[in-house]
Amino acid sequence: MSNKKAFTLIELLVVIAIIALLLSILMPALNKVKEQAAGIVCTAHQRGLLQSYLLYCEDNGGRLPNAAVLPDIVEYDAWVHPPTAENGTILFWADVDATLEERLRGIKNGTLWQYIENIKLYHCPGDKRSKRGTVKGSTDAYKIYRSYGIQGGLNGQELIDNDLGILKFSQIQRTAKTYIFVGENYDGTWSNNNGGSWYLGGGSGPEDESWWNAPAAWHNEGSTLSYADGHAEKFKWRDERTVAFAIDRFGPGVSFHQPNNPDLEMMIDGYVVHLPR
Repeated sequence: MSNKKAFTLIELLVVIAIIALLLSILMPALNKVKEQAAGIVCTAHQRGLLQSYLLYCEDNGGRLPNAAVLPDIVEYDAWVHPPTAENGTILFWADVDATLEERLRGIKNGTLWQYIENIKLYHCPGDKRSKRGTVKGSTDAYKIYRSYGIQGGLNGQELIDNDLGILKFSQIQRTAKTYIFVGENYDGTWSNNNGGSWYLGGGSGPEDESWWNAPAAWHNEGSTLSYADGHAEKFKWRDERTVAFAIDRFGPGVSFHQPNNPDLEMMIDGYVVHLPR
């Protein structure tokens, strides 16, 4: 006869409760580790994009690639193109659905693709928009794949809108401070694809105290940047207003105007167009 004693129902419930408690304690820590790992990969992707950017400049007499992603691809043959249908139709504006295939085709049509040929470098693993959409919607119009933009002063939106900015790499005066690529949590308000360039100064309030496009905060309330001197870095935002703006720039209680925000001051310091304009 066996002397083994089976667990009682109460004992089983106690074990299950202990396991659930341990999981509740461990999961936040595991999520943080996962986000940190995604941040490391994101930084590597930024370096890859940056190297392609620098190679383009070298091959084109120091001219910067066009940073303004717009529907007129003849006039603005940018570093990436908007989502593009198989027949060549450009799919650009807000609320216009675009499949993942159409988004990737647009990226591959851009001027930097020949130097990269790795679609993963355009996407941060912490960026979930390509599957979930944005705060504005969850249809295919909002399932944005590209995670990075180029600041508007580098042959970008500033030249088009304000006749400001620079065209040549040699015009960058502080390469260690001037960022090229920005992690960008674009929401799909104006276009379906991070259209234009990454832009500062707008909304309400003085331009030198205001955001316009939202940065990303995918890595434990932090992001990544890559700079003209060739380095890339991961960092944590210091002001909670930055994180709120990154999550939803039009959300309740969120303001574009953020005076005395050290994060905004850092981004303005690395922006080639002096603010206020």
